[in-house]
Amino acid sequence: MLNQKSLIKNMLTVSFALGLTACANTEGLEASIASLSNKVDSLSSEVSALKTQHQTISEEAQAAKMAAEQAVESAAKANERIDNIVASYKK
Repeated sequence: MLNQKSLIKNMLTVSFALGLTACANTEGLEASIASLSNKVDSLSSEVSALKTQHQTISEEAQAAKMAAEQAVESAAKANERIDNIVASYKK
């Protein structure tokens, strides 16, 4: 995600630099700025989608962690019951 932010900053820097250095070619500059703006919009949409995907994955990972903890707890209880049954037969 950091690379995407860096890419967006780089694109904006390039478009600004083009604005400063290519004032004589306004049509080309406008087309370049429009193209870069479209790319920034596209990257912003991708970043937003990735944030949503990351949130979903984080929630799923948390749910899996909770399920694993419950499984460990259930296994410990089952082992304790089995140990109690074995102990009662030994008496």
